[in-house]
Amino acid sequence: MTHTQDLSFDTPSGPRTGYLALPDAPRGAIVVAHEIFGRAPEIERACVRLAGHGYAALMPDLFGARWKPLCIRQAMGELARGEGEFLGVLRAAGDAVATRASVPRERVAVIGFCLGAGLALAVGNAFRAVSANYGDVPPTEVMRGIGPTIACFGGRDRAFRKAPELLRSRLAPLGVTPEVHVFPNAGHAFLNDGHHPIASFFSGPMLSVDPTRDAADREAGWQKIFAFLERHA
Repeated sequence: MTHTQDLSFDTPSGPRTGYLALPDAPRGAIVVAHEIFGRAPEIERACVRLAGHGYAALMPDLFGARWKPLCIRQAMGELARGEGEFLGVLRAAGDAVATRASVPRERVAVIGFCLGAGLALAVGNAFRAVSANYGDVPPTEVMRGIGPTIACFGGRDRAFRKAPELLRSRLAPLGVTPEVHVFPNAGHAFLNDGHHPIASFFSGPMLSVDPTRDAADREAGWQKIFAFLERHA
């Protein structure tokens, strides 16, 4: 059985809240970095999906009530520099979820979606393994110390069509070969089942967001992620 709750925890920038999905007997733990929209129901459901496979999953609310455009700008700067408030919150969330799941901190993984994918890569050296999905790629030096990494992308997602090769090339000097999967018929955000009609309308062919069309690729992508976590987390 999975239990869900809002969890308060301490961070270097002060107390934060997050959404925790906790199975009865956790086999591991993972921090979830949300999309550009901030905390949203579909990312909460991703946490529940992870808990259904035995992983205590904590999604910190990075943005809170602050104006999202400023938060997005801040997050982009942090993933480029490898330091900042949001990255500190993700590290602290790793401590919190390890404690709640009674899992050694060094075993905690991190997964990110969209904007959160870049943040997950930028903070990856603080976690056992990284799952980064359809997001920006930080500079090589920011990712130094990162461990096993999986990344999923949609072939219809033209905004990130160069990201798979960019990730490989930036991790190569670090001796890390990421497990990269590109789903040719999927668009952006295909791993999540949320419907964003306004975002879908304005993104048009660049992102090609269509959760109904991408349902089969969504399940295939999650299978890849869970197989990866089975090996590394």
